[in-house]
Amino acid sequence: MFLSTRSIASLLVLLSVVTIGVIGNYILGTTGHNFNQPMNLINAIYFTIVTLSTVGYGDIVPITPIAKIFDIILIIMGMGAFLTALSSISSDFATNNIMSLTEKIQKVEEEFTKSHILLIGSGPVNYNLALLLKEKKEKYILLVSDKVEEEKFKQEGFKVYAINVISEDELMKFHPERAKLIIVDMKNVSDMVYVLLILSETTKSKIIAVVHDKDAEKRIMTLKKIREIEIINPSEMIATQLFSNLK
Repeated sequence: MFLSTRSIASLLVLLSVVTIGVIGNYILGTTGHNFNQPMNLINAIYFTIVTLSTVGYGDIVPITPIAKIFDIILIIMGMGAFLTALSSISSDFATNNIMSLTEKIQKVEEEFTKSHILLIGSGPVNYNLALLLKEKKEKYILLVSDKVEEEKFKQEGFKVYAINVISEDELMKFHPERAKLIIVDMKNVSDMVYVLLILSETTKSKIIAVVHDKDAEKRIMTLKKIREIEIINPSEMIATQLFSNLK
């Protein structure tokens, strides 16, 4: 742990108060009968520490007014310096612990969002994909735009978050650039186009757009001029498969 400049300064002030106390008590103890017993350097250090710590064993006692006044001033200065140092160091400990915890949380988040599958939208394909990914214990995140849907999906055990999906800042919090695959399946086509535009400009991850009608497919096709986006139309695929079975 590294102490802040304020903590170092407060410790230096406390050390200065101790030094002044030792020197002052030593001088007072050797230049007159200011204490109830002789004051050598060891006794001066001992008495100063005992006085500043407010322990007060009573074995060494100032007996003259000048010695009493000096030690009263010493106690006041010492208490102020000690409390300042204690406050600063405690603050440093708390700050360092918070920073350490924050770093750990960020590492966990980075690990979770590394090579994950990002599902944007609560369309039927994303819903069923989330079910499969949950069962297989794969890393995924489902982003929806509705709080009610979020609560419903959470009750089903999904890793789901309700956000403003057309906000680039909110999307970036879930690190689409680290995703190995992004699947967008949204009911609102206009919002879907906007989300795909954001993703096209901010990530190189593979993007799959799930559409459910030809109009949506045509609108998203225009984005392929900016970035390669795989478009899947499940309804058309099922219809084609059923038609081939009729032959």
